[in-house]
Amino acid sequence: MLRLGPSSRPLRTAQLVRPRVRLYASTKHDSRKSPFSRQEIEDDTMQDFRPPWVYRASGFLIYTTIPVAILYCVFVADYGDREHVFSPVRRWAQGHTESFLSLTPEETALAQRDTTINDITSQKKAS
Repeated sequence: MLRLGPSSRPLRTAQLVRPRVRLYASTKHDSRKSPFSRQEIEDDTMQDFRPPWVYRASGFLIYTTIPVAILYCVFVADYGDREHVFSPVRRWAQGHTESFLSLTPEETALAQRDTTINDITSQKKAS
């Protein structure tokens, strides 16, 4: 046994090493029983009725649903025509989107040149 001080009660090594976990998810536990009677908790036959995949699925949903909701509120939700707190972020994102989807002046000139060349060749074939 290990004593921390003259007035403290003795602690077992298992109590110091064992991490605190949710008892309802990993071991048998009944909250109606006294926490001091370890024998009753170990003999108890109550188990968590949920399969382990439920905890993995809920964790996955928490870590995906919250960021999706935040992104929706920042970039998609309609707050009206007036200026709001997300307006600068939306302008920044719109500028990047437009620059990504639009053509530079050189690309525009090249596209127009290709269009006129295609028109000339199609007119020669039609004649």
